[in-house]
Amino acid sequence: MIHRVISHRPQQQGFTLIELLVVMTMLSLIMIGLGQAFRSMGQTEVRVDERLHRMDQMRVVSQFLQTALGRIDATSIANPNVKGGQGALFQAESDSINWVGIMPARPGVGGRHFFRLAIEDLQGGDRGLVLRYQAWTPVTQFPDWNQAESQVLAPRITGLQIQAEGLPRELSDVNAAWPVGWQAGWPVAKELPQRISLLMQDHQGEWPLITVPLFASVSSVPVSSGFVVGGRR
Repeated sequence: MIHRVISHRPQQQGFTLIELLVVMTMLSLIMIGLGQAFRSMGQTEVRVDERLHRMDQMRVVSQFLQTALGRIDATSIANPNVKGGQGALFQAESDSINWVGIMPARPGVGGRHFFRLAIEDLQGGDRGLVLRYQAWTPVTQFPDWNQAESQVLAPRITGLQIQAEGLPRELSDVNAAWPVGWQAGWPVAKELPQRISLLMQDHQGEWPLITVPLFASVSSVPVSSGFVVGGRR
């Protein structure tokens, strides 16, 4: 009798093609999820940086206006456009403001200056909040602003609304013609307003309202050079 010897060899285990396809699909989904997570993190960081930069611009503009516009020069000068021939050199429209004030302390520039604040076109097609300034001289009108120095206080500003309100120095001057409450610009040529409000808007929306109380300075020194502290040399 012939006996057959049957040997039992252990079978080698491996992945089937379907299992490999499932694993590769899962890995692809994980990689896509990680890519989206990293992209979201990058976009969040960019948005945070933009928000911080915008807040920093708001702070700088507000501080500058509180200093330069808040200390306005109210020295009466001969002004033929004002009844009585005397009045401060000041103009406020709904979208721009011109005044004489004290340049904030910084090396090389100080003392009384002519200022203009308005929205202007910038290079590249954007618009921005631009300050123009020129050293003060005893004249009865503002200078040619195209010849003045300029500084972009905040780029990409698309809107500016200026309002003013106040009472006359002599309450006896209050009459039916006196503007009551906040006005677009300032219609009174002889008197300065007591407060100025500026509402600005950029591509992200409106800025917080900036309200500047005006403190008249009649003892400004016309200095255009040197290191200035507090408006004096």
